[in-house]
Amino acid sequence: MLKDNLEQVIAMGTSTPYSESIYDARKEYQKLSGEIYEDDKSYESRMAMFLEWYVFDRVDPGKDLTILESIINENRETWPQFLLEIYEGFTTNVHGLFYVKKIRNESVSVVNLFDNEKYDVIEPDAKLHFNKNDLFEGRLVPYQNACHFTGNFCFHPEKAEKFIRKQIDQVCINQIAYKKELIRKNSQLADDNKVLHKLNAKIEKLKSKLLKSTSESKTTKLKMEIAEVESKRTDLETKVSHLKNEIKLFIHEKIVREGKATYNLLLQKLSYMHLIWERSRQIDLEDIYRT
Repeated sequence: MLKDNLEQVIAMGTSTPYSESIYDARKEYQKLSGEIYEDDKSYESRMAMFLEWYVFDRVDPGKDLTILESIINENRETWPQFLLEIYEGFTTNVHGLFYVKKIRNESVSVVNLFDNEKYDVIEPDAKLHFNKNDLFEGRLVPYQNACHFTGNFCFHPEKAEKFIRKQIDQVCINQIAYKKELIRKNSQLADDNKVLHKLNAKIEKLKSKLLKSTSESKTTKLKMEIAEVESKRTDLETKVSHLKNEIKLFIHEKIVREGKATYNLLLQKLSYMHLIWERSRQIDLEDIYRT
């Protein structure tokens, strides 16, 4: 069923009107990942990985949407809820460089080297596809409360691991800084929400006193105090709202969009190196996997 859903969304994404830019996209993709030919051993898997990139990753700058996001938006009112949930789940796919930690009969444990997140992935043919310590490009998608690979991979040679890890460290520098900044922003938001909670509690307490007050002077004083605290609350609510929007935009632009674009550039660069290695075993591996 997962395979059917993946094939369906790729078919939609590569049909009119979404296919209008596919030719330019392929040229863009192959600038870094290398031009492929039908007699290449990995031709089918590389074409499949390109189509996944085209539908899942490539962002239309005019719309700030991927093709998958556009498809969902245009069918949101007509698709049944279960189908909408499947495709919205696909938007959270993880395209990464994975390292195999453990293989079981029908699953595999991997770590994404871009962020060191660990995943237990459902894979009925795990022992056929993977070996322990394999390092490969792949794409994870959620389906029925579990993680699955799409089935298209680019396995890199074991001797290239040291080089690849250095490349990952270099491209992750900005993302590490962004995540630290996000922690700081979320911490500030949490602090502001605590103060806001205290102000709300104080207002309720003052209003309770006001209801019980029988002194005109005390009533006037309480009303003035309530107005002052409510003014502070309004200012803080505005600040909190602004900070929430700032965090949302920061995540979208820096961590999601920029992060994926940066990772994709490295994935395509490494894919090209693997293509050279695949075509000519006469070239020393260290002469291929290098900057």
